[in-house]
Amino acid sequence: MSLLKRLLLSVTVAIAIILIGTLSWSVIAARQYLDAQLQSEGDNAASALALALSQPSNQDPVTRELMMMALFDTGKFDAIALTGLDGERLFAREQPPRARYDGQAPRWFVQLLPLKSPRVVRAVSDGWRQVGQLSLAVGSGYAQDALWRSGTRIAFLVVAAGLAWALFVAGLLKWFRRVLHREVETQVLAIAGQASAAGQGAGPRAGVAVHPHVTELASVVSAIQATRERVRATVQEQGQRIESLQLELHRDPVTGLANRRYFINELHRVLGGGVAAGHLMLFRQRDLAALNARLGRAGTDAWLATVGRQVEAVLATAGQDAATQLARLNGSDFVVLIPQLPGPQAMVLVEQVCRALQALRVVLADDQGCRWACALTDYVPGSTVTDVLARLDQALVRAESAGHAEVEFLACDEGRTPDHVAGEGLWRQTLDRALATPGALSLRMQPLVCEGAGGRVHQQEASLMLHMHDDGAALDGALFLPMAVRSGLSADFDVQALRLGLGWLREHVDESLVVRVSLPSLAQPDFLSRMREVLAGAPREAALRLVLELDAYALQAHGEEVVEFAARVADGGASVALRRLDQSPMALASLHGLALRYVKLGGGFAERALASPGAHRLLVAMLETAHGLGVPVLVPARVSAEAAALLRGLGAYLAAQPD
Repeated sequence: MSLLKRLLLSVTVAIAIILIGTLSWSVIAARQYLDAQLQSEGDNAASALALALSQPSNQDPVTRELMMMALFDTGKFDAIALTGLDGERLFAREQPPRARYDGQAPRWFVQLLPLKSPRVVRAVSDGWRQVGQLSLAVGSGYAQDALWRSGTRIAFLVVAAGLAWALFVAGLLKWFRRVLHREVETQVLAIAGQASAAGQGAGPRAGVAVHPHVTELASVVSAIQATRERVRATVQEQGQRIESLQLELHRDPVTGLANRRYFINELHRVLGGGVAAGHLMLFRQRDLAALNARLGRAGTDAWLATVGRQVEAVLATAGQDAATQLARLNGSDFVVLIPQLPGPQAMVLVEQVCRALQALRVVLADDQGCRWACALTDYVPGSTVTDVLARLDQALVRAESAGHAEVEFLACDEGRTPDHVAGEGLWRQTLDRALATPGALSLRMQPLVCEGAGGRVHQQEASLMLHMHDDGAALDGALFLPMAVRSGLSADFDVQALRLGLGWLREHVDESLVVRVSLPSLAQPDFLSRMREVLAGAPREAALRLVLELDAYALQAHGEEVVEFAARVADGGASVALRRLDQSPMALASLHGLALRYVKLGGGFAERALASPGAHRLLVAMLETAHGLGVPVLVPARVSAEAAALLRGLGAYLAAQPD
């Protein structure tokens, strides 16, 4: 509804309310006046008739009846009655109910606005002696007719005035709208012509004034003309502001990096563009709250900005062909888009980013460095943003649950395209060359110390490293072993890791070593025999200090293979352990069938047990089952003080500082 129609409607409603109110009050006032007149007429008539009947000359019953009958025949009274002192009815006349309202006024009007029919009582006497009582009811028929005539006249006048007012207002608004449209259109067209001339470089025309045809619009025209003078100056300013807002819309205010909205749009563009496959890396600072407590809000923001600059510097070394994109999603979550890079080169870049992040760790109040959780996934043309981000989130959850500083790689196993197959071919060449080249594989050691009620557990955890001979870079096993699994080479790399581990143990006679074995290796038919040969060729003393660690999911999904694997390992003198038991709770049912060195739980599961009764019961069941079998439970990740107290009470071994 337009503004003029709303104005017309509001004025019409207001006038209608005023006119209806005037009509109502007029009719009510007339009704009250007629009621008073009827009461007065009844009092006067009853008093006059009672006085006349009380005269000595009118004591004859016939004379009295004639006088009362004459008054009743006037038609102005509904009932006249004379009653004696003993209650005897001496005279009574009454109009029938139907004849009382037989006038001009319709019956609905009489029922809507009824008038009072006053009944007046007077005493009739004979000298000083009362002889009876006169009762008289005044008829309201003629008063109803008078009220009807007055009401109709007033209603006609009100309706006529309302229609005349509505027609007048409609014409006035129509005229005003036409004048307003003409005046404003003239001024706006003048502004448009000035803006067009300014855009063509002719400059604005000054001194052109359009005078209004209506005096009331002089201020409006003056304001539009003043606005016209500001248009040219503000166009450039608004353009600059729009550019600035676009930058702010796509930039994170703390780090200056691309924000989540821009990154999601960029990922949509990359996935929908049909370009070559690529990778997506997500890293999160797990101790952001502790950093805020130690550095303060401003210090943490500055540290996050430093993280962004350092990672950008690392990405810049990848060259322009990499077209990498760094963005801050929220809080301490950063994401790196790595398109069009071959798998091995992308893993080298990821490894460099991880080293840069480790160099930026801040020592917290407990004298331990803040922790990073890193996740990686790949994508192929045609992948959806939802699927890619879901895999990335799942990999990040695994990294946080495991509590280690390695990159959790969750590969894309569907939607293979020629580009994707070509990428796997390059990986296969790289992995085959690493297996055939002496010195291409090595072990990186990381000490693990856990303390509990049973003492102190100290051992070294080995991570397989692949040295890229092209540029000297080294890849962590978490980055290239998933591709080895996909290529069917996991057993070869696990055997190489076992040989390197035993060689390291021969040189370090006081150390224990943990070597991880992947589940796909157990499914290869020659893996157990090759492993047994390696163990048999090593000194018994070195094999006794070797622990082969499996994911607990292996016991849940392939229990028979794991039991056979554990038996072969025990024959060779080494031990078997399970990691990430919290992510595979169904493995509890098969723990009794293995002789385990220890089992590991993630720190994230212990944190969840504080808030979830179900997780708490499951944690208690895991620890009680392990203790019942005499298997130590290690929690290598750092946990909060509340979770640490819970775990100590249940007999777990918690991470401690190395000697």
